[in-house]
Amino acid sequence: MATIDEIQGAIAAVVEQDQDTAKITVGDYALRLNYINRRERKWAEVGKWRLLYKEYNTLTSTATGNLEVTMPEDFRIEAGFPIVDGTEQPVVMQTQKGQKSASDYYVTIGGNPQGNYTMKVYPGTNVALNSGVSIFVSYYSYPTSLASPADKISCPNPEYVITGVVGDIWESREDARFQLKKDEADVILKDMLEFEMTPTEASDNDHVKTVEETRYHFRWGRD
Repeated sequence: MATIDEIQGAIAAVVEQDQDTAKITVGDYALRLNYINRRERKWAEVGKWRLLYKEYNTLTSTATGNLEVTMPEDFRIEAGFPIVDGTEQPVVMQTQKGQKSASDYYVTIGGNPQGNYTMKVYPGTNVALNSGVSIFVSYYSYPTSLASPADKISCPNPEYVITGVVGDIWESREDARFQLKKDEADVILKDMLEFEMTPTEASDNDHVKTVEETRYHFRWGRD
């Protein structure tokens, strides 16, 4: 992964024809850092990248069970079924809770990136959650906000960030070449997404699995 200073140098090599980051003004360095963070966020929003996959383990903490669990600050969206006390539970939209009965076991996840997401566990009337029960959540995270010159970007192809930021800078300067760079960045992003979706030789499947096949080993046209 490339560092912020390396990215800044590569951007300067195109924009100023000089990759010496010491010659970049404080104001330009800060502005370009903002552009870099925006490009990282745009990359993250396009897909569910394996590089952003994380796992969170916690325990219920009260005698009656901790029914509300604060998600990690970088939580974006769940990657699979949360596991409560060893059992997978479905995630239900908060607006659909009225369709559930008192005996149903499920979880909801609500909130926002600014105030943190919260997972609420509804074990139903037939289940009692005791202190110490395990809770496991797999999720896709937001990329870490970059600040220091030594910080490393999360995007696997730094050329996307470099090319995109050059386009952003040229657009702000009303340089007609900005659209070419933005189009080039979009192509790089598309290629990254295609690579992400291509199974490796070690993969146990040769295609993208459907929900039915993943959950129930059912394949359309074969079963």
